[in-house]
Amino acid sequence: MDIVETIRAKARRSDVAWFTFLVLSGLLLTWLAIVQSLVFLVLVAVVALTAFTPWAIVRARRIDLELWQWMLLAALSGYMLLNYGFENLTLHLGLPFIVSYAMIYGSLALAVHRHPSLMIKAAKNPAMICLLILIFQTFIHLIVDLPKYGLWAIRDSTIVLDGLFLALGLLWAMKQSNLLILMKWLMGFFILDLAYSYTLPWGAALQSVSPKSGVFQEVALVGNYRGNVLYLLIGALFCLLLANYVVRWPRWVLMLLAVAQIFGLAIEQARAMYVGLVLALIVLALAGKARDSLKLASILCLALVPLLFLTVTGIEIQGRIGTVNMDFLSEHMKSITGARDTPGSTNEGRMDWYEQAYQKYRKHPWIGVGFGEPLLDVENSQSTAIRMPHNSSFSILVRLGAIGFIFWVIFHLYVVKTFIYALRQRKRYDKQIADVVLWLFLCYLVFMIEISVEAGLEFPSGAVPFYFFVGLALGLIRFQPSARRITGLANDAQKA
Repeated sequence: MDIVETIRAKARRSDVAWFTFLVLSGLLLTWLAIVQSLVFLVLVAVVALTAFTPWAIVRARRIDLELWQWMLLAALSGYMLLNYGFENLTLHLGLPFIVSYAMIYGSLALAVHRHPSLMIKAAKNPAMICLLILIFQTFIHLIVDLPKYGLWAIRDSTIVLDGLFLALGLLWAMKQSNLLILMKWLMGFFILDLAYSYTLPWGAALQSVSPKSGVFQEVALVGNYRGNVLYLLIGALFCLLLANYVVRWPRWVLMLLAVAQIFGLAIEQARAMYVGLVLALIVLALAGKARDSLKLASILCLALVPLLFLTVTGIEIQGRIGTVNMDFLSEHMKSITGARDTPGSTNEGRMDWYEQAYQKYRKHPWIGVGFGEPLLDVENSQSTAIRMPHNSSFSILVRLGAIGFIFWVIFHLYVVKTFIYALRQRKRYDKQIADVVLWLFLCYLVFMIEISVEAGLEFPSGAVPFYFFVGLALGLIRFQPSARRITGLANDAQKA
């Protein structure tokens, strides 16, 4: 790369940083202006955003990303980092105006307007067809449920409606040059998520000083950690498999980042991610990545060192549900097998939730109970209603019945079949693309573990990233055919 291309590449990286900073600053300023009802601040926000918009459009074009892609990345950043707080960020303008949905649906609308033929092509994907059938069934239910339950029906139906964003992943994958930018964004996000996840011991303090808003109840913008643990695990896998394609950092730095992310699992204390870590070790070995599997095992061992230090010294750090030390980790892992008197919710409690939901399902086994009606009659320790069993697939079965669940199963069978085909054909792909597909397969598996034990898809902060990444994987496999040798991310970087 000559000096001119080097200067251009640095300028584009600067544009990315400035654009992201100004977009987030503008959104925060506008939200504060409206929520705090400060007339002067509203005028400042309007003037600043009006002046900023033309500059932002020019810079976005220089980076070779369209406006819908910037809106998508901004929405994904909020969903994946701030999760529950971001999805409840609401402006009450007569009717609740949900900022996150405005951004993500705005991205979808712009993508359809900009690339109608490509969106039609994406809609013909078998996975997208299955989701569209589920969405059609959902609309039929909403005709009856919306007048009866109001906004609660809309809220519950997002478990299916968010499937629309699979199309954004498919569309993103159609242009290979954007993949490198996405990988760079992911690298930055995983570092930010790592830092944010380590603030969990002070989460209550952050919530107490955070701005609050919401549709049904006031929710703090920061200090929520629903789903962050998932990105710690897939972030560690990213550092292991893909980071060296994105940054030229020493391997020991990437290894240290991965160790810090795996240690973060001990702070977040989510049993599903323990299972996901073991599954990742097995899949890497079976996929011909024995060396990477051994590296991940080494990273796990190194992550236990600070845990041993905390145990020996007696230094106490409060995790999500208990003290961060080896004793708690051991007891928490035992709880996976159903052992009694161990941390975390009990298997008996989960089975009681399933039984309650199943009784609802029995009323309408073929078409489901629809949306708006709570599937459980349970409250948590904060006296907040738990409306659904912690299993998103089971929620779909109850709400859409056997007919809807059949198409949900077909959707996943197609996804798994496509991944298996790509992994078998990986030698015909460029090494970088093959590694991206493998990483996305691991992401899919980790997501599926999460939504099997938590209400992952019932919340847009879990559903939107899930559908986007699945769509991205299907798009890479479908629209980057193995008959053509793919040049890889490194060549894209030289052309950027």
